[in-house]
Amino acid sequence: MEDYRESVGRLRHTAYRNMRQTVAFATIFVAVVSTWMLFIGQATPTTFPWFAVAILGGAFGLATHFVRRSRPRRYVLVVAVVLAVVGVTGMFLTS
Repeated sequence: MEDYRESVGRLRHTAYRNMRQTVAFATIFVAVVSTWMLFIGQATPTTFPWFAVAILGGAFGLATHFVRRSRPRRYVLVVAVVLAVVGVTGMFLTS
């Protein structure tokens, strides 16, 4: 029974780690696309703040890889997701 619990605990830990990394990489991807759109001139004065918010979300997504403790990393990831979603939503609503 103890071996089973240990095995399930490792699987659960690995699954959560993979999910956190995937979400962080998604916010980083949104930031890279937003940066690219800024460089090719797609940003207008009304959409620029939303691009900046999405890029900031990607920066927080990147920061999750440097935070070692689990609780602060979770908060940083939540901030990254919220900023990325707000940035992408603002881009679509203002374009």
